[in-house]
Parts: sequence; C-alpha cells; structure tokens
Amino acid sequence: MKIEIKNRWDNKVILCGEYENIKDCLEKNRGANLEGANLEGAYLEGANLEDANLKGANLEDANLEGAYLEGADLEDANLEGANLEGANLEGANLRGAKNYVSSHDFWLEIIRRQPIETFTEQEWAIIGQVFCYRLCWEAIKKRYGKKIMPIFEKLAKTGFKEWEEKYQEILKEAL
Repeated sequence: MKIEIKNRWDNKVILCGEYENIKDCLEKNRGANLEGANLEGAYLEGANLEDANLKGANLEDANLEGAYLEGADLEDANLEGANLEGANLEGANLRGAKNYVSSHDFWLEIIRRQPIETFTEQEWAIIGQVFCYRLCWEAIKKRYGKKIMPIFEKLAKTGFKEWEEKYQEILKEAL
C-alpha cells in the first residue's frame, strides 16, 4: 500500500513509499526526521520509535499502545486522545507536549520523573489509585475533591500544567 506521511503545518511529504502500513513505514525509516508529521489516528501499537524525532507531530487519536518511544522527541507534539497505554516513554523528551490531560500513562511517566520525596505518602496513595483504577475526572473529583490538587500543582511547577488547569475547570463546574 502506498503510504504518505505529510507535515502537519505545510503538507509537504516527509515519507512516501510502498509499505504494509504506517507502522511498517516508520519502523523501516528509523532515524527519519518526523518533525511536524501528521500521524493523526495512526495505528502504531507496539511500534519501535526509539529516538524518533516527533517534535511537533500530530499524534491525535494515534494508537501508541505498547510503543517503544525511549529517547523519542515529543516536544510540542499533540497527544490529544492518543493511546499511550503501556508505551515506554523512558528518556523521551516530553517538554511542551500538548493535550496529554486524559492520558494516565503520560501522567505516570511525569510522576516517575520526580524525586520520590516530591510527594507525600497520602499523595502517593492517591497517585496509585488513580493509575491502578484509571479513574476518570468525575471519579477523581468525587473521591478526592481538593486533596488531589497539590499533586497537580507540583506537576504544573515542572512544566506540565494541563492537569491542574483541567481540574480547576472541573471544580468550578461543581459550584
């Protein structure tokens, strides 16, 4: 099948050729500059994208379940609706990533990168339950109310403020 991967900003072709699928194309072109690539809705489950340059890429609704993204550059990437369940994000550049607010796996990776003493024992218990049970925003609000805010505030100080902003919106809606 003919695969074309285009830049999301100027629509120029980044990669083109005959491949089994997008995953096959990306794996056979490891090291290709995918900066700004439009990979919206791409099926990349289990793909090996180690050290891939996905800076500014549109990964909206992409299935990256179990993908190997170690060392990948996801700076300014759009992760809205992306499935990152079980993805290896170790060493990936996540600074400036956008629309990650609904990803438990992205949240856990950012938390893993913090020194253990960043969070209190009570906060660690909350973190564990949110991740283990993959609680939705409404369940988080019902269970923890404002007790979870310090976690979001600490993450915001490290440059990941979407969770704090989202939760503040949810709390305002309750008023």
